[in-house]
Amino acid sequence: MNYRLLTLRIQRFNRDRDPSRWIETYRVETRKGMNLLEALLRIQDEQDGTLAFRYSCRGAVCGSCAMRVNGKVVLACRTQIEDLSGKPIFVEPLPYFPVIRDLIVDMSTFFEHYQKIEPYLHGKPASSQFEYLMDEHSRKEIDPYGQCILCGICFGVCPAFNRDRQFLGPAILAKVYRFLTDPRDSRGEKILEKVIGQKGAWGCNTVFQCVKACPKEVPPTYAIVKMRREILKSRFTSFISRLRFLISWFPGVPVS
Repeated sequence: MNYRLLTLRIQRFNRDRDPSRWIETYRVETRKGMNLLEALLRIQDEQDGTLAFRYSCRGAVCGSCAMRVNGKVVLACRTQIEDLSGKPIFVEPLPYFPVIRDLIVDMSTFFEHYQKIEPYLHGKPASSQFEYLMDEHSRKEIDPYGQCILCGICFGVCPAFNRDRQFLGPAILAKVYRFLTDPRDSRGEKILEKVIGQKGAWGCNTVFQCVKACPKEVPPTYAIVKMRREILKSRFTSFISRLRFLISWFPGVPVS
């Protein structure tokens, strides 16, 4: 088996050290088919046990190993070493989140936003004798948004979240749309109340960075644009309804 040495420069952070931030260089032996997470594990096992990073499933399911590599936000377990060949490799933590240690960031804001939308199905009453069947069109509309693994990569490329940490963020807004579209969810358009305003659907810059970066091909921007339409439609319907009510108080004025 052919092995070769790979040089990785890694952004380190330890608040108990002076200076707290520094760049450390490692050389690691790699093989064909090796991914970046395996290279980091090899460094941790064989060279520096203090190097800190998150990982769990190693199969792009848990979303734990998000980080920035050569300026691009990726999952380490899905980044092949061969794709980085011939380039200087610089590894940094996921942007826009406070760093806890080395490549580990504090995702508290992400999950606080996630909790706000109550990200679970609020089921409609249904007979216990039958399944709740969903039509094929609804299933196809929901499917892309059910693929989210909560890795936070979309937050790490989002200019709106960088500008305002109270912005709900692409993954959260995509999840809202997932439940808005689900005919089994009892909230219907009420769930849109959670995303009205600059902290929600209207805060998005619609630059599609999250769509390009998502490792599971979830398209948050498309969901945001569709929710904006639904919000405007709801407001227009409400306006017309109020206008009809006011006109009804004036006899002789035709109401179409």
